[in-house]
Amino acid sequence: MAVLCLPLLFGCSKAEEKKSPPVLVGPGQAAKTEEARAPHYHGLVEEYQAILAQDPRNLAALTALGNAYFDSGEWKKAIATYEQALSIEPRNADIRTDMGTSYRQSGMPDRALAEYRLALQYEPAHLNARYNMGIVLAYDKKNSRAAIRIWEELLKLAPNFPHADRIRSNMASLKQETRKDGR
Repeated sequence: MAVLCLPLLFGCSKAEEKKSPPVLVGPGQAAKTEEARAPHYHGLVEEYQAILAQDPRNLAALTALGNAYFDSGEWKKAIATYEQALSIEPRNADIRTDMGTSYRQSGMPDRALAEYRLALQYEPAHLNARYNMGIVLAYDKKNSRAAIRIWEELLKLAPNFPHADRIRSNMASLKQETRKDGR
């Protein structure tokens, strides 16, 4: 228990330092992912809920609880928890980005984009917000040009972004499709 509470005592570092951007999950894979991860995260959820029972406005515990729900694919619970955290710190770009991705995974790409835009309003160089915004624009909104523009901005800010090769590959594919379709 002490190991689990250490991040809560010392505060959470930025999400982009702790975890890589989310892996996209296909419709049939979400349940399998949740089942595979649920037992591990159940204990964490209980620990964070116990902390929050004592201190309901503990930002670190709310963020960690939201992240546990996020990582286990419980998108609605993640959103609700991130909303609580944002009521305490509304300008937190990391939480907004994770909430945006939770919205995207819940089938709400417009809400996801709104959260990414807010994250970028509060922190213009937020890399994960740009990365995820590009994903939603390219694959959910089918707006290849906008996705390419966002990812080009990201790569200017961080040429060695952890997923830079994947982004470059995706951009090349999107550019090729755009030429074929005339989009």
